[in-house]
Amino acid sequence: MTRRTHSSPVRRFSARGRSRGGQVRGLVAALAPVLAPVLAVLGAGVAVPVAASEVVQALPNPNTAKLSDALARLGRDQGDLEALLDAGDAARELGDFEAARRFFDRAAKVAPQDGRVSTGLARTALMAGDPVSAIAQFDAAQKAGADPLAMASDRGLAHDMVGDNAGAQVFYRAVLARGEDDGVRNRLAISQAIAGDLAASEQTLMPLLRKQDKPAWRTRAFTLAIAGDTKQAITLVETILPKALSGQVAPYLRYMPRLTSAQQAAAANLGRFPRASEIGRDDARIAGYTPPAPAAGAQAPAAA
Repeated sequence: MTRRTHSSPVRRFSARGRSRGGQVRGLVAALAPVLAPVLAVLGAGVAVPVAASEVVQALPNPNTAKLSDALARLGRDQGDLEALLDAGDAARELGDFEAARRFFDRAAKVAPQDGRVSTGLARTALMAGDPVSAIAQFDAAQKAGADPLAMASDRGLAHDMVGDNAGAQVFYRAVLARGEDDGVRNRLAISQAIAGDLAASEQTLMPLLRKQDKPAWRTRAFTLAIAGDTKQAITLVETILPKALSGQVAPYLRYMPRLTSAQQAAAANLGRFPRASEIGRDDARIAGYTPPAPAAGAQAPAAA
């Protein structure tokens, strides 16, 4: 799959005189994170009303200013740990994973025992599509004293992305036991659907669906597709998205049943779809991953 698939709607919106950044961010309210190629163009999005006719002005990404500020501080002191951590976080959120890794590597030389460095490396590896390295870094972060619950949501996603749904759900439930979190509730619902329990997935989402939460309806569409009910998933997407965009999303929903559990987690949570030649085949490191005994996920509830 290539970005070419998504070039047509972008050109159509551009013909109406809107900036690319503004138009695509306006669509993220119902999509993000739906399609990897689309998200690569979008960057960070803002929630907006669903009306297809609305013109939404793009908002500046706060991580751009955060990175600039961190670089200015590093210009004054290249060993400024806080600036290195801020730069790494900002670069990751802007999608420059290699730059983020470099900042965190530099931070590791300044403070090798600081759990925040391992946490930053873990989240960077996760967003870059390397959950195996992310799990190892999250474990290292906890040993270094990082708060287990502060990273439990992303740690759970890393386990989902290696096909360890049971371990992932332990982390998600630990977060929800502390307090309500819509993002974690969506991740838990996806994990449950991947594990084959669509009824539990729907029950998890119900509090959000009742209040017409759009990300929850997007999650519902993906869980239906994961369960093999692509017809209903597409019907739902056609209800919540403009026609032109829903037509672009539908083919990806049809692919969902053909993906591995790990690929489904990456697709539904991060919009990362495998190339056509890799559909249904995991990377060797992911395929060979075995949760440690006792499972790392068992540590999270103790922290809660």
